[in-house]
Amino acid sequence: MVSSKKESHQKVVVIIRYVLAITIISLMGVASMMLDDKAVIYPPAAAMLLGLIIKERQPWHVSPWNIPVLLTLSALVGIILAARLEAYPVTALSLGFLFTGALLLITEATLFPTLATCLLPIMLHNTSWTYPASVLMLSTLTILISTLITREGWRQTDIPSFHITRRISMGKVRHWLLMWISMLPLLIAAQQLHKNALIAPPLIVVLVSLCQPDDRKHRHPRRVLATIFLSSCSGAFCRMALLDGLSMPLYIVMPFAMALSLMVMNHMRLIMPPIAALSLLPFALSGNVLLFPLLVSAGAAYLLLCTRTEVRKFVIHRMALVWQTEPWK
Repeated sequence: MVSSKKESHQKVVVIIRYVLAITIISLMGVASMMLDDKAVIYPPAAAMLLGLIIKERQPWHVSPWNIPVLLTLSALVGIILAARLEAYPVTALSLGFLFTGALLLITEATLFPTLATCLLPIMLHNTSWTYPASVLMLSTLTILISTLITREGWRQTDIPSFHITRRISMGKVRHWLLMWISMLPLLIAAQQLHKNALIAPPLIVVLVSLCQPDDRKHRHPRRVLATIFLSSCSGAFCRMALLDGLSMPLYIVMPFAMALSLMVMNHMRLIMPPIAALSLLPFALSGNVLLFPLLVSAGAAYLLLCTRTEVRKFVIHRMALVWQTEPWK
């Protein structure tokens, strides 16, 4: 009887966490409609909500209250690069990637959604200051709710220390440089073909996540690719059929798209925060998104190939001694 009550309580708690996450996405839709501004839509919010509210444990090494700082700083750099280097997207995306990598190295954080946060305005040619303001408010709200549910004992979390490192190892610098080199052909292809969905920022987060020394998901590329495709389909379908076709409000359609993505990940038994962000990205895009799932899947296939071949060997195996002597703290 006691065990049954405990299980029932746990199920209720999980449902509450899901409802809270979906509600925040709905609020983002309300704000976008009220301001009539797509810059309010912040797709990586889905990844943050999955990692900080829905998942049982925080997946990133970073102190909670430093998350809004890192994300907002990345957003600011992203819109500056988008404005200053509008005619040179590959250069802007490369600088955004390398800046974020340096930021994570200096702070010894593994908050990889900062990558998508920085690269998104460059991809979307977004120079509106509304974007970093939205990032700050959404990330702060997420941390407030995450802290609340943790204090209530509704999820487990380890709050890591956060400090500025005095020394950055060359091994970790090479790690980021090699990941940048591996994605560079995709950046060039996307520019030449004028298909930005090939370099959807959440895909870059997937690449970096799968290239970590302790990652195991790279061993299941088919499952990862299928989950990416289905999650992007959920976003594209909701955008075309519900938003454009039936003129349903954003505050209903976006939460529904994220809910479909979460269902896909649960069914595939593959929970990756950046994949959830793909379900919201079509709402930030302009124009037709019919080919969005195919283009995203093509980009993902290339990046997954990188994680299965020589790129991962160079990034991980040939630097094994560096990681063993200077692991992430």
